Amino acid sequence: MEYAGVTDRGKVRENNEDFFYMDGRLFIVADGMGGHVAGEVASREAVECFVEAERENRWLDPASRLKRCMLAANLRLINMAREEPSLRGMGTTLTALLLEDAAYICHVGDSRAYLWRAGKIRPITRDHSLVGRMVEEGRLSPAEARAHPRRNVILMALGTADEVAPDIHTINPLMGDRFVLCTDGLSGVLEEWDIQRILESHYKAEEACLALLEEALSQGAPDNVTVLVVNMGRETGRFKADKKRRWSLFHRGKNEA
Repeated sequence: MEYAGVTDRGKVRENNEDFFYMDGRLFIVADGMGGHVAGEVASREAVECFVEAERENRWLDPASRLKRCMLAANLRLINMAREEPSLRGMGTTLTALLLEDAAYICHVGDSRAYLWRAGKIRPITRDHSLVGRMVEEGRLSPAEARAHPRRNVILMALGTADEVAPDIHTINPLMGDRFVLCTDGLSGVLEEWDIQRILESHYKAEEACLALLEEALSQGAPDNVTVLVVNMGRETGRFKADKKRRWSLFHRGKNEA
């Protein structure tokens, strides 16, 4: 197994409001919103709270644990905004992948998780956004959604409401599977076939991350770009972190990963 992650502020934004985490077992991407400072705070605090809650609730089954982590992160952001006026209105997307007896994906917002299997890529998550709903209803094509003037309208995010209902998916990984987690800075400019083409050309996780980032930058990258690639190797079934696993961490932009 190998994995890598990269984040970049893109070509338009002054700051990087994305944040990510990975440790060989838990992988998270978050895309903050709410202004110059609040977006960075929201994504970082949500991820840090999520990781803390996951460690404290290992006794729960994975799906229940991930839901509790998401609720804890939501509550932290709400309480922070109530205590600090400058943070009011902040929020963040969050998409997490947990590898244990299976692969569990927990998701709120429009950051995405994809599965590449046997040469084909498919989205695991659905966008909790206005244009995402319109695509599901058949009112927009995916290409039209990327150019829609209201594509940034999020219908569900952490920190924006007292209650949140995350989507949770369970997948039984196969040898050779590849997971991609990304913010909309990547998925908003690259089509699925672009991501599939790059994955086919770059098997190593490091190389795939950098190639995906460079492709997004070549398309103008109007938003922050974050992407994680997780390659499932020869192991199947139960996954446990160990020191032999190769991992890489790249960081570009102003936020700390």
